[in-house]
Amino acid sequence: IQATLTVVLSKDYAQNPEIAGDPTNKARDLKLFADTVARVTQAMLEDAQLKKKAKASVRAALTCSYGIVKVQYQRDMRTDALIVDRIEDAQDNILRIESLIATIEDDSQRSDLETKKRELEIAVASMEEQKEVVAAEGLVIDRVRTDRLLIDPSVEDIWEYEAAAWMVECIPMRKSRARGLFADLDMDKATPYKVGDIDASSTERKALFSGPDKAGTDDPIVMVYEAWCKEDNTIYTLVDGVQGKFAREPYRPQLAGERWWPYFLLPFQSVDGEFVSQSLVDLVERLQNEHNETRDKFAEVRRNVRPHFMVSADVPEKSIIKKVHPEIGEYVVVDTGGAPLNQAFQQAQQLTIDPAVFDTSPIRSDWEMVSGLQDAARSTVISPKTATEASIMEQSLAARVSEFRDQIEDWLTEIAQYASELCLLAMTPQQVAQIMGEHTQDPSGEMVPAYSWPDSATPETVFNLVQMKIRAGSTAAPNKLQSQAQWVEALPVLQGLVQTIMQIEASGGDGTPFREMLKETAARFDETIDVERFLPAKPQPPAPMMPPAMPAMGGEQLPPIPGLDQMQA
Repeated sequence: IQATLTVVLSKDYAQNPEIAGDPTNKARDLKLFADTVARVTQAMLEDAQLKKKAKASVRAALTCSYGIVKVQYQRDMRTDALIVDRIEDAQDNILRIESLIATIEDDSQRSDLETKKRELEIAVASMEEQKEVVAAEGLVIDRVRTDRLLIDPSVEDIWEYEAAAWMVECIPMRKSRARGLFADLDMDKATPYKVGDIDASSTERKALFSGPDKAGTDDPIVMVYEAWCKEDNTIYTLVDGVQGKFAREPYRPQLAGERWWPYFLLPFQSVDGEFVSQSLVDLVERLQNEHNETRDKFAEVRRNVRPHFMVSADVPEKSIIKKVHPEIGEYVVVDTGGAPLNQAFQQAQQLTIDPAVFDTSPIRSDWEMVSGLQDAARSTVISPKTATEASIMEQSLAARVSEFRDQIEDWLTEIAQYASELCLLAMTPQQVAQIMGEHTQDPSGEMVPAYSWPDSATPETVFNLVQMKIRAGSTAAPNKLQSQAQWVEALPVLQGLVQTIMQIEASGGDGTPFREMLKETAARFDETIDVERFLPAKPQPPAPMMPPAMPAMGGEQLPPIPGLDQMQA
């Protein structure tokens, strides 16, 4: 299973996707704006370690039916929703100091910590007043475990999870951190959790269980529930064991995208009427157990295949004497009573192994049919195949893998769209300039703005401006041999079309049909080829010739021409 997951994961998700922006309103000139949003979103997602979190979610989809990520924009940890993988900043230090103040009884130590807390608060306030990028601001991506997100059970199909009325995320954290986050809550009533085995004799799975820790730690784990309710667009925070009071006052998120939910679910496959469907591990687990059982039995039989002898019962045990000679070593003396030795000892027949009984070829065939991976894809060729068979298997593998890859790209497109909306709502032009630069040089040599960004944005103005896209196949591991073969085949055709376009446009003709032909040809060869990089710039149309103005003579105005107005009309 591990070998299969490794191959599938590398063919589905191996690198960050290539994001592009497409203006929603084609009538407006928003190309620079769309490019700016795409590049800013790409940079922010890479800073948030998208590849690490998304790859873990894809692996969770293969093993646990579906994976989950949570995308948020971090600005203030006291008003934002709970974020596990936060950006380290001065606010975290304030939180740690507050948790220490609540546990220290010595007045002198408490006074020193309160002084340090005030210094950090002043530093944070000064950074916010400078209107510049604060270290605590930016996109944050959390990888949520599959069993720690509770979804409204009225949702029967996983593809309709956005229609859920509520979602609850279970967030385990240390009591000291929870005490700093929720200072007004009596954390002594919180239910402590411990990490242990479901069964003391089991070593297969670790989980969190409520109850006192055997080690008696001073800082146990507590469970925090963050409930997102779409019916009133409100977030509720509770701590397990603390009854009758919220951990913080219910609030609405400061920044949210058009879809509102920050959770993105990626299923491996779906079954109508079932929210949780079988994962890849569920599909092949029985085959793996059968394979292991067959191999274990074969190893047991092979261990019992040892040479041994049969001894006649007429030879008493005391007649067999083992001696050691200093020159020849150990030898055995047998008193057979004058009979030949071969009549007392005879080599026994060894166990016979039937290879057909322990043949795993049927199991491998079932494995290939279920997983879609051939033996060559797992770096193991059991039987040689012809070129036609190998080509058919490669196409079958591409079809099976491309279906899941298409789901991953749609999932990443939703994440990129949501992240771009958060960036548009939260980031200022000064922050964008640090990523894009202030100015750039156009082909004519003039300095033009390098980016386009709204000075003030509201949900009504940014949700329908740009549509994010993921370039197809950009997440999979690159196949260098295949890409080289495609490029060698496509280069002569593309080169001839580029020369044709240059000749037609140099002579004043319209090269638009050939430009479209070049784009279509490149898409037929490989849709990942960016044709815009190879197309020559369109020549500028000549400026219209204006008739020369007739100067007035002697400073007097020329008399009007009769009927000129009617002729112009």
